[in-house]
Order: sequence, then structure tokens, then C-alpha cells
Amino acid sequence: MKVIIFGGSGWLGHNISKILAAANMDITIVTRGRKQTFAGEITGIKSIIADKNDEAAMKEIFETRYTHVIDTVPSVKSLELIHKYGTAVRHYIHCSSTGGYTPLPFIPCDETAPYGGFNSGSGWDFKRIVDTQAMDLFLHKGFPATVIRPCYITGIGMLPLDNLGGRRQDFIPDIIAEKTLDLPEYGQALLQPIHVKDLAQSFFLALNNPHIAIGQIYNICLSHAVTLNKYLEINAGVFGKKPHINYMTVDQMLAKYAGNIHETGLRFLVCHMCFSIEKARRDLGYNPLYTPEEAIEETAFWTAKEAGLY
Repeated sequence: MKVIIFGGSGWLGHNISKILAAANMDITIVTRGRKQTFAGEITGIKSIIADKNDEAAMKEIFETRYTHVIDTVPSVKSLELIHKYGTAVRHYIHCSSTGGYTPLPFIPCDETAPYGGFNSGSGWDFKRIVDTQAMDLFLHKGFPATVIRPCYITGIGMLPLDNLGGRRQDFIPDIIAEKTLDLPEYGQALLQPIHVKDLAQSFFLALNNPHIAIGQIYNICLSHAVTLNKYLEINAGVFGKKPHINYMTVDQMLAKYAGNIHETGLRFLVCHMCFSIEKARRDLGYNPLYTPEEAIEETAFWTAKEAGLY
């Protein structure tokens, strides 16, 4: 097994790289070399600086006969080039998102649900396009593709989701300071996280179960969802606090935060995120190490430490 990981130095990518390296796999990372946030964690792993959307670079890369490909942030162009030049590839796995199922037709939602992309022009719509491309290549040309769709990703290394549907730096400091936080639609929407390490492990499991994973799509989340109200309670509880909440409608919040909030993020926040992981459990032996509560707590505490508050 000769593995190449596109985006292998990023938040998700470096976690995948560490798991594969610990299993003594022959891996190479491809990165554009622009971000060095996690560079210290993947020293000693072979790396190439290149743009995966550059055809000449990809042609040269695949002169080495990589047998397995992981792409953490796929594009239409990169998938096209991997299919064209990766003539020795026996398994291709890329990262997508459960966001494209929204609005959920049933709860918990599973891989049989329509995947519409949430709304036209959104990032989730783009993921729908790339996922469709991967599955079409599998169905019509035998390309050995697997798609991993994670829920909201959390864990050390990234700010937590905030009450406005973004990842603002002052969310945890505001909770610690016991500021009143606006929350849309009475905080009843469901939120189901995935810890970045459990997500990384799912790629390792798919890689080692090609006989069943190829041609499949997997939702990868933690065991259950919590309401937005509970989510704020868990974050505040880390610091011995209780959340102070002011309920508003989405339209009221958009008017209040005009110019300072991403409308798509807020509207998405009030949609339920609640998914079954039974297919991944059955096919891949996926069994998350973290509970949702533990993942939320870990991220909150790390964020506070990074802000110098603990």
C-alpha cells in the first residue's frame, strides 16, 4: 500500500497522516506549503509541495505509482486529474459533509436520503457536485471511490461552532464572562459533532476495508445529537458556568448582526443535524472514541487555554 494524502498537513489531514504513519504505512503528503500550523506534528513524513489542481504537477506526482489516495478537500479538477493520471490507484477516499442532506427528510438521517447541497452556491452544494462526480466515476468507469461525510467537526486545533453559526474567537470568552448570547429559534435544533480524531480514524478504517468501502458513502459522526441549548450548557459547564440565553428568530438575528454574520451559517444552524452511523459501524467497524459531550468539552477548554483564560 503506497498512500498519497492531499491536504495531509491540514487540520484533518495531519491527523490522518499521524494514524497512517503510526501503522507503518508508506505515506506521502501533498501540500501547497502555505500553512504551517501543524507542521511540527508531521515531521519525518515525506511531503511534496504542489497544487493538486495543476495538471503538470499531478502528472509528475503520479509518475510514482501510488495505490491509495486520500483527499481532505477535493475539487472537480483534482478528482479529474487523479482519475486521469493515477493509473495504479486501487482506492480513492475523499472528505465531504453531511451538510448536503439538509433539510433532513427524517431523523436520524442516513445515507439513503437525498443529497441536495442545502442551497445553490453553498459550500455544501459544491460538495454535492464532487461527490456525484466520484460516484459517477465509480459506476461508469470503475474508479474505486469512497466518500466520507462528517458532521460538524470539533476537537483540538479549531475554534468551536458558535451561537451565530460560525467559529468566532470570542464565543468561549463570552461564555466565561457570562455574557448573554443570542440563540435562534428557542435553541431546539439538533447538533451532532464529530471529533477530528474519530473522523481521521474513519479514513484509516475505510482504507483497510476496500472490499466493502469502495463505491460507498459513509456518514461519520459521534453517537448522538444534542440540542443547541444543551450545546451551550455543555460549553458553559466546563468553566462552572450556566449559559445566559436570549432567544430570537433568525430574521431578528440577521437584522441585529447585519454585516457581521454569515446568513447561510445561521440558517444552517437552525436545521437539524442528526445522523445514523450504523452503516459505518457495520461495514467499517467504526466506533467513535469520544462522546459528543467529551468532544465539546475538550474543544471549549482548549479554546480557553489558547485565549489565555485558563
